[in-house]
Amino acid sequence: MIKFFRKIREKNMKAGKVKSYLLYAIGEIVLVVIGILIALQINTWNQAYEDRQLEKAYYCKLLEDVTQDEALLKKLNEEDQERIKWVNQSIHLLQQEKVNRTEVANAMRNSINLIRFNFKPSLSAFDDLKSSGKLGILRDLELKKKLLNYYAVLTGYGDIQDIVADASLESYLHPSKDFLQAGFSQIDFVQAELDTSIVDVSKLSENSLMPNHIREKLLNESILHLNSNARKKAVFKLMEAEILVMKALLEKKCSLVK
Repeated sequence: MIKFFRKIREKNMKAGKVKSYLLYAIGEIVLVVIGILIALQINTWNQAYEDRQLEKAYYCKLLEDVTQDEALLKKLNEEDQERIKWVNQSIHLLQQEKVNRTEVANAMRNSINLIRFNFKPSLSAFDDLKSSGKLGILRDLELKKKLLNYYAVLTGYGDIQDIVADASLESYLHPSKDFLQAGFSQIDFVQAELDTSIVDVSKLSENSLMPNHIREKLLNESILHLNSNARKKAVFKLMEAEILVMKALLEKKCSLVK
């Protein structure tokens, strides 16, 4: 088309038709401008399409992360429930007339087993969005706000778990504890490391009844462990509610974004 206008323009110039030449020159310019505008619009459409596809991909990646959060929370909750079972067993054993130190030591050990394994949200997709500067492709501003709140809230709940876990561990391993009277020398992995070629294991066994002051101290410690694990359980319930809400929102976005 431009070549056609150029030929007409050259013909008019040769014929001295300046007015016609100017009209065709303007027409040629208009065509070029229209062509540029069309190209820009097509590029805009293509970019918008790519952004929408990328937006959907990120919603789906965020959903994968939240699903991982859900699986991790389930695992931690099961471990917490197991610890609560052992705390109750510790209390039961300590309430007996004759206390079996080995059973008490193992039950109390299990009462704090993996208690320091706390929840950390999966942040791979969200961190990638922020570091790549693509957070703006999420058009749903309300969901974006909820995502920011989701990670802040879960991180805060993780801090609470750290505090209660540290309290239990500090009590369990406190230097003032009478570990021999509490039966810690009877724990399986402790016994496995005792060098019987130089250590008289029999002298570490205490056959007499556990003194009442030791029993009371361990009962008090068991209640602390129960409190720590019960607190974790309550926090897990709150976290589960946050996760399920976010998961439902992202499932909808992952399947519906066009």
